[in-house]
Amino acid sequence: MNDAFIINAARTPIVRAGKEYSRITADHLLARVINALIDRSGISPADVDHVFAGNAAGPGGNIARVSALASVLPKTVSATSIDAQCASGLDAIAAAARMIRCGEAHVVVAGGVESVSTAPWRVEKQTSVIQPPRLYSRARFTPERDPDPEMGEAAENIAQSYGIAQERQDSFALQSHQRALRAQAAGLFDRELVTVDTSNGQVAADTCPRPGLTLRKLAALKPAFVPGGTVTAGNSCPINDGAAAVILVSEQMRQRLNPTFAMRYLASASGACDPGILGMAAVPAYRKLIGLLPSAAASSTPLIEFNEAFAVQALACLDELGITEVTVNQGGGALALGHPYGASGAILATRLFWQANQARIPGQRAIALMAAAGGTGSAVAFESVPH
Repeated sequence: MNDAFIINAARTPIVRAGKEYSRITADHLLARVINALIDRSGISPADVDHVFAGNAAGPGGNIARVSALASVLPKTVSATSIDAQCASGLDAIAAAARMIRCGEAHVVVAGGVESVSTAPWRVEKQTSVIQPPRLYSRARFTPERDPDPEMGEAAENIAQSYGIAQERQDSFALQSHQRALRAQAAGLFDRELVTVDTSNGQVAADTCPRPGLTLRKLAALKPAFVPGGTVTAGNSCPINDGAAAVILVSEQMRQRLNPTFAMRYLASASGACDPGILGMAAVPAYRKLIGLLPSAAASSTPLIEFNEAFAVQALACLDELGITEVTVNQGGGALALGHPYGASGAILATRLFWQANQARIPGQRAIALMAAAGGTGSAVAFESVPH
């Protein structure tokens, strides 16, 4: 079986929906990232065999193909879109790695994109011509006979089931913002970011981390989803636009390009849980993943990026897995940076790539974890390969 390597990773700054990217469609957001990756990696556009892209709330169709056509890639590059909701971008990367491992490609671009700002309205077809149309915000994630809680309601279910108080959720959210602000100030995101030109100027940095946030301010916020609940706007992720992608190559192509750093794909796994507590699906995914990996070197602490859709969801999963919360998301997570659904898994991989690149520890593991709507989860493991 062939090895697959990430040799570069990039993302747009993440912004709030309806703001800076309000007139930029998903395909153009992702095309900007693809173009930057090609330019930065020294790969000819003609070398790319395929594009995988995840998307959750977009217009439908094959957004990967539309994005490829909007980029510098030739029209002969094929593409596949994946909708696994929040796990879409991470699953796209896993699919690309498997394609290379099977010997079916040498260079694949994989990632995800979300433009909530430009996503079309959804209208339900009525059973009678005299009934007015009804807008709806999302597809069902369970059969009609089963409960299908909204994300915030599911987060409250976790808070109740696992006994996680608002104070702890708020502390975790504050930590995420503080880490993101420190990372921004230290320039730790600079190498991964792709500046986006808009009608109102350039966007060169993430816009959601909040300076001046305190536990007192967070504690003053009212429950956002369930009366008397603990999940608030402050310990939940915002709604965002953004795109991210990586370039994966075969060993043959890696030797030809000779990059100074790469991250080898090791394995991926999926898991599922009760949709009523859908955010917990990262737990079985992680456990399956660990079962696929050989024993890790004791001297190397793994890098872990966990998507923080809600503080309570992240905390409950980490508690179940025995992972200390201070060890994950060293540059902040989605609570601070944002969660552009279909892109978020690719953002995790991008963050891991540049953290591992900075550390340059041979064989250091890097693990991305996601939970998604409907009660599914994804986990992917890589290891550092410095030159």
